[in-house]
Amino acid sequence: MSASTITLSRQVPVPADRAYRAWVEPEELSGWWWPQWQDTRYDLEPREGAEFRIHSAEAGVGVTGVLTTVEESRLLTMTWLWINGEDTIVQDLVDVVEVRFTDNGEGSVVTVLHTSTEHETDGGAEQGWNDVLDRLPAYLVEAR
Repeated sequence: MSASTITLSRQVPVPADRAYRAWVEPEELSGWWWPQWQDTRYDLEPREGAEFRIHSAEAGVGVTGVLTTVEESRLLTMTWLWINGEDTIVQDLVDVVEVRFTDNGEGSVVTVLHTSTEHETDGGAEQGWNDVLDRLPAYLVEAR
């Protein structure tokens, strides 16, 4: 099965370094990633080779992986494995997620590229990323 990549971008009203911090600081992630699930844990240290885990037992969903590229204020690349409510990995294949931060005249653009052999047309991955990314610009306005 061949891999495909979902690419989604959001314009945010802050410089790339500020948008980057919203992705790599657990207290920031909790403000916009899955704020609807109060029990969500955000375990992340922004360094290459570090494991990360975002998990909500209440929702029965989470993700884990390893940060493979960390270029402060510019780029994060990570492996991506879904986990369930029992904190158990639920997929055999490892996806790759890349997050790019690019300054422009109106703040910056955050672009997510999620590569997988399991993407479904109009499927859950695209819907999930849209859900998460739709909260980021408003969070960054409120958190200024």
